Amino acid sequence: MGSGLAGAKAGILGGIFLATAIGVFNVALLEAFHPAVLQVLSSGQSCSGAAAQDCFSTLVSISIPTYVMFPLAVLGIAFGALFGMYYEYLPGVGYRIRASAIGLALLICIFFLGVAGETADPTQKAIMSGFDFAAVILYSLVIARYYRRFSREVQFESPRPGELKILVNDRDFTGKTRTFALNSTHKVKASSDAGAFKAWLVSGGVSVEDPRSFETTVRVEGDGLLKVS
Repeated sequence: MGSGLAGAKAGILGGIFLATAIGVFNVALLEAFHPAVLQVLSSGQSCSGAAAQDCFSTLVSISIPTYVMFPLAVLGIAFGALFGMYYEYLPGVGYRIRASAIGLALLICIFFLGVAGETADPTQKAIMSGFDFAAVILYSLVIARYYRRFSREVQFESPRPGELKILVNDRDFTGKTRTFALNSTHKVKASSDAGAFKAWLVSGGVSVEDPRSFETTVRVEGDGLLKVS
């Protein structure tokens, strides 16, 4: 599994962008359709007559930040963390392609929860939905970029994968490449029934606390290789 911490960090930046972009556009859209929005608001009993403008002001200054921007920011962070946690299991190859998969799931969630934006008629809703789609694409690019910045890839190799395995935090990573948070440490163990462990071999930005101990700590400071011999 990838790094939920690195994903959450990327998600914070992506969530701020997503919430701000959609919120600002939503306000601009309502302002552009101001007469039509007032007409819809005035049809309600509490916003009839002169009160329609007050309702419009409340919609722009309170409803959008509370019921659109805040939930979007939270969702952006949550889906960023999910992106990091399940990075290796997402479809596609590369950070951007895999981020687009989590972005699609986020877009579905946005529409399902009804936080896609406040609109007053089908035309506004269509425009808002199109912008939501574009904003989520940009969100995906943001979390892909910053997840790469906040994480590093480590390759795990064993000369005898069937007999000598590499366990990281009790997970079998033998022969795999996994992402970890930058400057993070993890428990690593050479698991072998035959007792054939000799030493840990490292390259790149990976280091181990005790190369001669079958159970030690690995530190990830850059992309690299951890090999058991």
